[in-house]
Amino acid sequence: MKKALVFIQVSIFILSCTHIAKPDHPEGNEVVLEWEFIGNQTSGRQYSAAFTLENKSEHTLGNQGWELFYNQMGGGIIQESVTGKVTIAHVNGDLFRISPNEDFLLEPGQSVEIGYNSRGRMVNYYFSPVGPYMVYTDAGGKQGALAIEEYHIKPFPPLEEIFMTGRSVPVPDAAWIYGLNIQQALKDPAHIGQIIPTPRNVEYTGNTVILGEQLMIHSDQGLDQEAGYLASMLEQTMGKAPMVMQSTARGSNIIRLISGVETEGLITESYHLSADPDNGIVIAGGGSAGLFYGIQSLLAMLPVEAWATPMSTLKIRAVNITDKPAFAYRGMHLDIARNYLEPNAIKKLIQVMAFYKMNKLHLHLSDDEGWRLEIPSLPELTEIGGHRGHTANQRDHLDPAYGSGPDPSKGAGHGSGFLTRKAFIEILRFAGDHHIEVIPEINFPGHARAAIYSMETRYDRLMEKGKEEEALKYRLIDPDDASRYNSAQNFNDNVICVCQEAPYLFYETVLDEVMRMYEEAGLTLKVLHTGGDEVPRGSWTDSPVCKSFFESHPEIGTAENLQAYFEGRLLEIIDKKGLQMAGWEEISLKRDGEGRWVPNPDFAGKNMMPYVWDNQNDNADLGYRLANAGYPVILCNVTNFYFDFAYSHHPLEPGHSWGGYINTKRAFQFIPYDFFKSTLADRYWNPIDPAKEFEGLERLKPEAYKNIVGIQGELWSEFIKGGEMLELFYLPKMLGLAERAWVGQTGWGSIENVDSRRGAMNADWNSFANVIGQRELPRLDHLFGGYNYRLPPPGAVIMDGKLHANIDFPGLEIRYTTDGSEPVSDSPLYTGPVEVSGKVQLRSFDTRDRGSRVSEAESD
Repeated sequence: MKKALVFIQVSIFILSCTHIAKPDHPEGNEVVLEWEFIGNQTSGRQYSAAFTLENKSEHTLGNQGWELFYNQMGGGIIQESVTGKVTIAHVNGDLFRISPNEDFLLEPGQSVEIGYNSRGRMVNYYFSPVGPYMVYTDAGGKQGALAIEEYHIKPFPPLEEIFMTGRSVPVPDAAWIYGLNIQQALKDPAHIGQIIPTPRNVEYTGNTVILGEQLMIHSDQGLDQEAGYLASMLEQTMGKAPMVMQSTARGSNIIRLISGVETEGLITESYHLSADPDNGIVIAGGGSAGLFYGIQSLLAMLPVEAWATPMSTLKIRAVNITDKPAFAYRGMHLDIARNYLEPNAIKKLIQVMAFYKMNKLHLHLSDDEGWRLEIPSLPELTEIGGHRGHTANQRDHLDPAYGSGPDPSKGAGHGSGFLTRKAFIEILRFAGDHHIEVIPEINFPGHARAAIYSMETRYDRLMEKGKEEEALKYRLIDPDDASRYNSAQNFNDNVICVCQEAPYLFYETVLDEVMRMYEEAGLTLKVLHTGGDEVPRGSWTDSPVCKSFFESHPEIGTAENLQAYFEGRLLEIIDKKGLQMAGWEEISLKRDGEGRWVPNPDFAGKNMMPYVWDNQNDNADLGYRLANAGYPVILCNVTNFYFDFAYSHHPLEPGHSWGGYINTKRAFQFIPYDFFKSTLADRYWNPIDPAKEFEGLERLKPEAYKNIVGIQGELWSEFIKGGEMLELFYLPKMLGLAERAWVGQTGWGSIENVDSRRGAMNADWNSFANVIGQRELPRLDHLFGGYNYRLPPPGAVIMDGKLHANIDFPGLEIRYTTDGSEPVSDSPLYTGPVEVSGKVQLRSFDTRDRGSRVSEAESD
């Protein structure tokens, strides 16, 4: 019965020969679509582009009966520029529709060019249109949708045409990369660190400790989880798991695990590790978490080669380490709402987070484009909100987004899917075993489109049965709201009505179910992230329900104050359940008389924790203003920690760029207690003096240092299509975040002189980058099955007839060719300046023979 229902639902939108023997329109492989970026306009912020639509079928495409849909992020279409006898219209979000005009005609075998100009500048291949599909309508009004199977994006123009001379943005070629890496130098392996994040105190004794075939793990009672973890990891590197027992014995070839009583002076997450030839290895943690982090440090010290090829005997340097984290909160945010990510991808992120001593996973479960957690009492949330595909009214599923295509079934794209209750509980347990707390996010009152349409489907279903009271119980909107707004992602229908009671009952119902999932996992939900960001101006301004609400609540004033009212109501719900309320910074802000965000004194000291992402322009000091006002703050600065941003401005680097470009160094150089110094002063072009740029902004007061609870990296998923692409975005960027979250403020962070600070930071960065290139990346090739981290392209110049090359992470191999072919893993290895002529192509390679993007250098 269930299978039949799915078939009927899908067949409405996906025409196939199963039920239409001879369609009177082209099939999916009979229409060919090509898109070309023509170029940026020399004046104004516009670019030119064109589709070419080719009809390879026996059917004519006329002026009715068909439409072409596609997704594209960025600016809107300039209507008067459209050619090809069609109209291009914005539907909602990033979805666009091409419709034929009255004089359109495309005969079999013909093609048509559809040209247009769009707002903004095009610099990135990954902002091209994606997920095109055709929708055909027959004479009876029945619609069917077909993905276009042959869709091609033409290669972009040369870099020099995209990044025109005279502009402040440099051409991101091999010479530019070479300049970025000019201070990078390969260091002797004996003179670099072995552990990321860097321990607080490390003393090598000069001896060697041998872990042999009879290695044993002796642990205190209650440490079975940690001892078992260590044994399984050692099995990967030694080929055999050591024996584990509860014992207080110490000695050669014994790893002794201690927690609690014997480490009374240590905080819960701190540890002491000693490795001695005679006394063996002792790891003592202030608590089980500290012990777990000590285990990670031991694993980091093992020979990197052992992760690829297990060794029966391992040698490590004898050492004494005393270590503890600078911040209690060391987090990663993962968005699985905009594009769905499977549980295995989430677990793999948890594993590598734990390896680098991170302890919070902020899981973004709901947004405009998807609801990703099963709530049994409200099944529509995942039945409707957990799927995307072509739809007439959003009552069966949501619109396509980010190229997810017309088919709403799971597996057809990355727009459909959700975590079942069972899968979520399993993730919670898995994270708990790795000493990681999962912080769920249910985003309200904006970014709520998936929930809104899910509850509208519920409303329609119950109204058809005459159950009006039950239908209204969880309805999230005022159906007569005529307010006009446009959200950050270009939606005009993504804000709930906060002036009625149903949304509060809805939120509490969802929260109760989530709390029960934690209980079933054997855990306690401590923090709920409520979102609260980017509520567009104009919301609620023309809602009859809200106008009536203002009459009975004159103290609220205007619609701009409604979000603060909403956050106060949520705080009451969450606080009574013994939880801490978290959210993006807007939850703790209000507008002043000039429309500027200022801390809301009503919530300071009331169990509310803002996550501050916006440190741009007038909001550059927002995190510090909130901390100074008494709020506990998580710093998520967009200029350092938005890992969905592209690594650089090269057109073939996927990711956003609206807040800059983020690489590993941007996260590493963050200065927590004075981030003005790291916001713009060390960016990779046009550095400035932050003392002048941020003059007049509020600094963090010393007494408010304690209010900076931690830092977090953000990973939004618009560009992410599956687990491998996810890994490319967070590695190796996350290593810079892990270092800063554990180590905290550095000595060079307090240097006032810009040049002196940059010099000290670059020296520290070179050492850190050598650890990444020589140890971390080779280990990540095999750790937990291996990671698809981003390999940096080499920098290169040809001077005096010789090729000079460098790399972001010294230790990676650089290989090159001079015959015009793309380098492969057995091409000539670059070891130093070498004589060349003509054009040279270069790539970096990992130990698995994966190669980077190609760099090109050419002699004059």
